[in-house]
Amino acid sequence: MAREALPQLPYSVDEIYGLRNTARSSSKYPAYARVHTSVYRIFGDASFSDERPELVVVEDSHSGFDFFSALCAKSGIQCVSAGGKSNVYRLLRECKESNILVIADGAAFGPEMAYVTSLMRFKKIRLFLPESFEWLVLKSPLLRDASVDKLLEHPAEYIESSEFFSWETFFTRELVERTRDSYLEYRKSRLNPAYLQNRELGMISSELPNLGI
Repeated sequence: MAREALPQLPYSVDEIYGLRNTARSSSKYPAYARVHTSVYRIFGDASFSDERPELVVVEDSHSGFDFFSALCAKSGIQCVSAGGKSNVYRLLRECKESNILVIADGAAFGPEMAYVTSLMRFKKIRLFLPESFEWLVLKSPLLRDASVDKLLEHPAEYIESSEFFSWETFFTRELVERTRDSYLEYRKSRLNPAYLQNRELGMISSELPNLGI
């Protein structure tokens, strides 16, 4: 429990909570209890429209960026890589565009949320934060089967924290193993061109909300 972000830990944007005091007295001073029974998420689910962004910023500089860059190229929208989650805030602050879509791995983007959302007072910034790009591929019709559905529905039952530092690394391992020795063989460093073919690109894109790209 802490008030400040913990950049040394890759925690999910969905696992940042506030504690609400539920033991208030009738006086003007709250009576704090040792146990807080009311917990709420700090960052709620984002809503999307098909509004076209001026710029798309992708946290990833590898396979995820290759995919979204190809998708944006079809729409004629500029797409840039931040080169890592810790660079997203600086890039957003310095860029001249005011209508920006940010795509990052929600499974590890928690430490950056306070900084990035603080810029929403000055720029129109929308956040698309799937667990990871690999999670999106697994969730798409491209590879979906009963075992994948079960894994994605209850990932905590499959992820051993002593083996995986974050959920992102687990989903990467799963995608690598499930596509090994196939035409979709996945590499984190550079996206297999097979994923950018019209059929494959469309199947993965079908899992995206209305992002305007």
